[in-house]
Amino acid sequence: MYPYFRLFGMEFSMTSVGIIVFLVCYIIIAYRLCKKWHQDFYKLFYFLPVAIVIVYFLWAYVYFFLNNKGSIFPWSRQAFLDMLNPYWYHFHFVWILIWVIISMLIFFSTVKRPENKRVWADILFFAITISLIPLWIFLAFGDDFIGKASNWFLAVKPLTTNSELNKLWSVYPVGLFISFIAIFSTLITVLIKNKKWQFGTWLIWFIILLLWINIILMYYQQAPRYGVLALWWITFDIRQYVSFFVIMLFVLFYYNRKNK
Repeated sequence: MYPYFRLFGMEFSMTSVGIIVFLVCYIIIAYRLCKKWHQDFYKLFYFLPVAIVIVYFLWAYVYFFLNNKGSIFPWSRQAFLDMLNPYWYHFHFVWILIWVIISMLIFFSTVKRPENKRVWADILFFAITISLIPLWIFLAFGDDFIGKASNWFLAVKPLTTNSELNKLWSVYPVGLFISFIAIFSTLITVLIKNKKWQFGTWLIWFIILLLWINIILMYYQQAPRYGVLALWWITFDIRQYVSFFVIMLFVLFYYNRKNK
């Protein structure tokens, strides 16, 4: 809708602002929950730069590798800087999800006690779910997650000639859909925890949230599809394969922690 705006002579993208807002919300929520549930916040705080480097650098490298056939690594200084330049950064749901999960697995490996792992699961997934609400609102303005063309009365339209939406004119508001699902997951989980206090609840509702995100991206997002498999009226691609693997990994983690 409005992917870029100018402030004090500088140009900012809605996607980059959304990521900053996401990180700020994540840190604030995690800090408050760590104080509430008596966990060491700085254990997470000092790990965040590692997680950011893993997600940002490795996805930047994967994108470079896939789009520069025959080149394993950017050998020149300029090629390396271009690879890391956030202005040309290209997002893909699959690789972001993979590197985020790897970062979380590394973090959980540093937590030794099983009961603490359940508490940290609630802290991490609660903070992620809440922080996704403003993130996807900003992504609804950006051009990284564009919905399919639609004349629906709630469809969004470009507000500037610089938007990629001009090619489609009117599209489904994918970001707003996911923000609404994140709000719904938050409210339901809070209600459940108020009635039956049990650590680990947030992991289950994050799994449900991830399922809904996949459904929305499957039916409403405008994006290239790889490894497509059609089954009856449903079409799967690499996003669903990776997401379902991650969901099964979360389910295994949940029941493993619960049994211990």
